[in-house]
Amino acid sequence: MILRLEWPGFQLDYDEGVLGLSWSDAAVLEVKVERCIEASLRPKSDDSSCELAFRFKSAPSDATDLIVARIGVPAAHVQGTEQLIHRLRREHGVPDRQADEDAAAELVRIPVGADGWVLAPTGPASEELFDEVMNRIQHDAD
Repeated sequence: MILRLEWPGFQLDYDEGVLGLSWSDAAVLEVKVERCIEASLRPKSDDSSCELAFRFKSAPSDATDLIVARIGVPAAHVQGTEQLIHRLRREHGVPDRQADEDAAAELVRIPVGADGWVLAPTGPASEELFDEVMNRIQHDAD
């Protein structure tokens, strides 16, 4: 059974274990639901709109590749989106990443030359800011 959600600029299809995400004139992503490691809907603003978040692994569980999609959901489509997420949980066991997972994640500095390194070298002001932020986090956690 095909389930379709559609609003201006975006369409989401669920058909026989495949999610299709389509942004008008921009991108199309088709992913097997078995690759979905998160589906969550979070409040976005005071007008009852939300943000739909998907995280997909791109390969078997030992791979570190990750695809993340965040979609703005207009208030009129929140209920249908909630139903889709419940269906994904019920039929495929897709988890909702808990907010406390984010808080429990350990902050670590990525070493220069690692795959996650974005910019090198950093300037003295950036180093000072980084040290100050890490000190504040450490003292707030104690």
